[in-house]
Amino acid sequence: MQDAAFSFYLRSHRVNGYTEPGLAMFYGEQLLKNLETLPPATGQRRIALAAGLLRQALLLNPFDRVLRGVVNQLATPAPASEIYTAWLGACNKVLENNEDMFVGEALEQAEAWKQDEDRLLATAMEHESLCLRHACLIKLWELGNLPHFTDGACAIASTEAGPLISGLYAHAAHAAGNPTLCEGLLARALINPLTLNLKAELALAANDGNTARGLLLRSLDALPIQTHILLRLHEISGAPEPASLDAVVGDKRTSVLFYTWNKLDVTMDTLRSLIESDIGNAHIALLNNGSDAFTQDDFAAAVAGVAQGRPVDVIQLPVNIGAPAARNWLWQLEAPSKADYTVFLDDDVFLPANWLRCFMQDAQDHPDATVIGPRVVNPGAIPTIQYVARYFSQTGDNCIRFTNNAPLTLDLQQYTYRRPCLSVMGCCHLFNRAACDRLGVPGFDVRFTPSQVDDLEHDIQVWLSGGNALYDGRVRVVHRQDAGRAAPRTEAGWGHVWGNHMKMEMKISGSQLADVDKRVRELDDAHLAQCAREILPELSPRVRDFLVQCDLLG
Repeated sequence: MQDAAFSFYLRSHRVNGYTEPGLAMFYGEQLLKNLETLPPATGQRRIALAAGLLRQALLLNPFDRVLRGVVNQLATPAPASEIYTAWLGACNKVLENNEDMFVGEALEQAEAWKQDEDRLLATAMEHESLCLRHACLIKLWELGNLPHFTDGACAIASTEAGPLISGLYAHAAHAAGNPTLCEGLLARALINPLTLNLKAELALAANDGNTARGLLLRSLDALPIQTHILLRLHEISGAPEPASLDAVVGDKRTSVLFYTWNKLDVTMDTLRSLIESDIGNAHIALLNNGSDAFTQDDFAAAVAGVAQGRPVDVIQLPVNIGAPAARNWLWQLEAPSKADYTVFLDDDVFLPANWLRCFMQDAQDHPDATVIGPRVVNPGAIPTIQYVARYFSQTGDNCIRFTNNAPLTLDLQQYTYRRPCLSVMGCCHLFNRAACDRLGVPGFDVRFTPSQVDDLEHDIQVWLSGGNALYDGRVRVVHRQDAGRAAPRTEAGWGHVWGNHMKMEMKISGSQLADVDKRVRELDDAHLAQCAREILPELSPRVRDFLVQCDLLG
């Protein structure tokens, strides 16, 4: 018999990568309800999933005494691995007599102080509550304040509880590109799944794939709920990233298109980033969408100054026609219409050098992928997750709900892989033009002018036309709009967002949405099962049992 609750929480966790501790507590509570009324096998599956969710949550906050108590209680019905048991034992010993603040209160306090980063630091440096110190430090991480985070992390790491949590903090140092801080924190940390994962990433950075693979397999055995590691193992076992664009582009032509309104300096930063990345002789077109903060001559001169002789087609419109129409206009230009692949950028991104190499490799490896998009991070000294692969969480007549654009903002490499998905971020996405033409994918709907949900809805149209979307988390794009941490919208702004969302819900029938959701899930499930089967001989009995229990081998 199908266990709908089990399937829902497992799939939600697979999307999350790591499920945020509060949400994991909720999932665990729901899974453990009324076990006595269920068949024994069903009850045991639920206990195993709940235990895994709560154990990964405790890695993110060992100072939550309620969570720690539940994890300890589950040790008998669902025994943990030796590595996890040793780490949990250290937590129990160090925090045994610690009557700490309730985690909800600590999180509320840290959130209330987010506009006062000095106060967050002062609390993280010294306070009687380890739970509050940790919450304030995580908030500094989310805010991208590396100097404050460094001071706070070192202060907590130097305490008796430091070895319990330093491995998590080392991930922030790694994301920030600070090897000294990373190595110092990692040296202080006890072995647990998060430290093993970070050591694997460091081994990969040193071109030691065999060591990285061994560490990830060991981490997965220590905590099998980390299903994203199956995708990561698949990634590092496959063909390496191309050394040059020529290795994958062949005779394929690419056109890169973007548009702007009233953001001269930011747009020139984007153009500079684009030209400095490895794009070969790709065509570039830039549309000035009726800007009135500067003249058209100023815009043309700025483009020429950045391009330094590199051909850039400049289109200057007298009025702002909105994002959907601007994209459609650019799509219909002569050069893009002759290209094999078309890329749309936002005007406020920083691109990694390898972005087009990776996308072209994706197009080669996944010729059925109609649209391809990246892992998007917030700007800041510690980059955090802004947007990853999206899926439906609920559909029906006049009802569309999506999964979170950033299920966990902390970048622990839990999204660094390729995966089929419903939708990718529109700030840097590549389209297979031949596939779009063959399938009859419509243009961007101008009813969503000036913007909001137009790219999401267009990806749904890709699926409705028979195409699909691929997420490539190897490509890390910095999106300066900082949508994940933007200032609160005005009432009018929220009205526009929800108005466009309602238009989308009214446009697509519940049966169409259900069909797309089914196809997305099937493709995603098949990909995970393939990744698991490829490495099945290397997996420990504990991991194999978990995968079988969760029906993840296809």
